[in-house]
Amino acid sequence: MQGTHAGDSDTMAGPIGVWLLVSLGFCISLALLYPGHYPFDSAYQYWQARSGEFSNITPVPMIGVWSLLLAAFGNPASLLCLNLGMFWAGMGWCLAARKLSFGWLLVVVLAGGLSPLVLVQMAHLLSDAHMTAVLVLAMGLLARHRPGRSPSGICMALALIVYAGCIRQNSLVAVVPLGATAAWMMSTLATSRYRLVLAGALATALIGVAASIAFDRALADERRSLWPMLALWDLAAVSVATDQLLLPHFTHGAGLDVQELRDSGAFDPSSATHLFARSRSGIGSGFIRPYAAAQQRQLAAAWWSALREHPREYLAHRLRTTQLVFGRHDGATAGLAYYTDRSSYRDNPPLPEILNPRAHQGLLDMAARLRPTWIFSAWPYLLAHLAVLILAWRGRQDPRAALVLGVTSSALVYAASFIILAPSAELRFVTWPIVSATLAIVLWFAPMQARHPDAQSGGAPRSVPARSAAG
Repeated sequence: MQGTHAGDSDTMAGPIGVWLLVSLGFCISLALLYPGHYPFDSAYQYWQARSGEFSNITPVPMIGVWSLLLAAFGNPASLLCLNLGMFWAGMGWCLAARKLSFGWLLVVVLAGGLSPLVLVQMAHLLSDAHMTAVLVLAMGLLARHRPGRSPSGICMALALIVYAGCIRQNSLVAVVPLGATAAWMMSTLATSRYRLVLAGALATALIGVAASIAFDRALADERRSLWPMLALWDLAAVSVATDQLLLPHFTHGAGLDVQELRDSGAFDPSSATHLFARSRSGIGSGFIRPYAAAQQRQLAAAWWSALREHPREYLAHRLRTTQLVFGRHDGATAGLAYYTDRSSYRDNPPLPEILNPRAHQGLLDMAARLRPTWIFSAWPYLLAHLAVLILAWRGRQDPRAALVLGVTSSALVYAASFIILAPSAELRFVTWPIVSATLAIVLWFAPMQARHPDAQSGGAPRSVPARSAAG
């Protein structure tokens, strides 16, 4: 990729070539994925979007957007079309902002947009794929910005970034670095940039929190606390590890003991939901019958006490979950790589038919063959982010560094949040780090499509060198 600027400008892909290839990628992905994959959570959210009865079990902004799409088009796959449209538009702007040969452009589109892993993750009608699509579009808007131009693109990117921060319970940690990046890129004075970065990060966090609260208050009809499920799972894990039942008495039925947690499979390292479905004595998740405020305080105290008194067992549990999320999906105990379900819920109408069943099944067959390999794990993509982050930090005077630092730090911090917060071992949680890894590499290593200062008087456009300040 470095060599794409060294005397081979005749092979460079121009804007028309970029957008033609990106449009083709959109059409191929839509043909392969339509109408998308609908696990139970998707079916439940689809029902909420249809009925207008919103619950905060999943943050309501995406469901609100889905409801608007259903009102306009009457098709649940309209959300898939929106996600893919945002994703490919963002990728197109990222690629158009860099100078790439047609060969490299084709490699990036295939690896970053049409790989089996990216496709099966973006097929989910879930908040992970939606948040990723929104952030990739914001990336594209930031990538196309140049100093001296109107900040309208950055303002649109900031609006998308704030919206993305409302889509998932922990998505705020992903958007704060990007808000700081946008503030850096808007500044023309180097002396004030660090203050703007701090202000941008703080403003993104505050506005994101305020927007989340506003959406919840405006749209959610039913509210439930979600943290008890995670607390109970952590307590069950520590209970099994220490052979002491640490779950408060009001959270379970009479007769529950550690042996039952083991024998019934109620405690499963790959998912918290089994805790509430497999136990013979019964364990309450707090969803159907919410815990009273006093009970929540007791549960929080028991959770904290377990962390304080058994830190080694708690840490082993969280690291095991992290490995199941990020690692290879093979062996008897493995995380869930992706969903292929077409679930129904209550009175939801039948889902649209698969557009191209043979091609769709071919994609799933290829994904199944790759699922046990490192290609279908998060580690290669997280390590790529880390490597690019280090290079961009070393070359932070490079004009490309700001966006790359924002994207890579966003991906890594977001992934790290699941070390503590993951309620199950599902690869979809890290869709954003996986999808953004290829684009982060391109945004750092490929030269920028920009007119060199020496060419302002009429000379030919030149690209910024690939490593002008990386060494």
